[in-house]
Amino acid sequence: MYYLDPYAQFPINRQYPSVDIGTFEHSVTAFQQTVVEASSILRKFAEPQFARRLMSAAQTGNRQEVDRLVKSIGTSTPVTTQFTPTGILLTIHAQAQGSQCCTLTMFLRWGN
Repeated sequence: MYYLDPYAQFPINRQYPSVDIGTFEHSVTAFQQTVVEASSILRKFAEPQFARRLMSAAQTGNRQEVDRLVKSIGTSTPVTTQFTPTGILLTIHAQAQGSQCCTLTMFLRWGN
C-alpha cells in the first residue's frame, strides 16, 4: 500500500526584501548613550551618602524622593524606578528617530 504525504515538501524560494540597517544603526547609537547614562547612575549610586539617602527613602516607601534622587543624577533619558525590600529596578528608555527604540533594565540588590 502506498501512502501519499498530504504535506509534500516542495522547495520554496522565498524572496526577502533587502536589509535596511538605518533604524538599527540609530538604535545602536541611542543605546550606546543609554549605557553611558547607566554608568553615571552607577557611579552616583556608589557614593555612600547618596546610596544611604536612596535606600532610606525606599525603605520608608517615599517614591517621590526616590524618583527625585534618581532624577537629580541628571540623565537625559527617562528613567523609571521600582523598588522592593530586596533591591531597586531601573529602566532607562532611549529614543531614536522620535520613537522609543531600546530599553536598558538594571536590577541592583540591596537586601535579602
